[in-house]
Amino acid sequence: MLAQDDPRIGDVLTFCLLTGMRAGEAVGLVRGDLVWKGNLGWFAWIRPNEVRSLKTDAAERFIPLHSALSPLLARLPGQGRLFPDLTVSIVTKRFASLRATLGLSRPGVVFHSTRKWFVTQCERAGVPEHFTASIVGHQSARSENRMTYGIYSAGISDEQKREIVERVGLPPCH
Repeated sequence: MLAQDDPRIGDVLTFCLLTGMRAGEAVGLVRGDLVWKGNLGWFAWIRPNEVRSLKTDAAERFIPLHSALSPLLARLPGQGRLFPDLTVSIVTKRFASLRATLGLSRPGVVFHSTRKWFVTQCERAGVPEHFTASIVGHQSARSENRMTYGIYSAGISDEQKREIVERVGLPPCH
């Protein structure tokens, strides 16, 4: 699908593959949600805004934007919504249409699969589950010894988040 470089959803597809964002989080981004953290680069502040609400309290978070997204950021709108013509419905329907056009018939492959793919890539890169959970906004990140990090920890650092996100690369285009 990436190889298609779809003019309608290609950018948001790339965004979700490299951040683990939900479709609604990505299409709801506004320029004010992007935060420059100096040598750590760009982060997306996932929070309620005029375009979207959040699924859970844990969904509010800062996600480092993969360095491969820099060229994409440069061509997105300088103010307002980053993906002004997109809704979750448009994205998911276009994804399904592209799947059909390409003859991709694997059961269960939907746009939300980009999120699953990101989590899988983190796991394959050896990222602890509770670290990945904090990036993707899962409710209860627990360590291997079952300690609930939301109660006892201030969370992983921005530096750690940046390192994790950079471990994920786009899938090869065939």
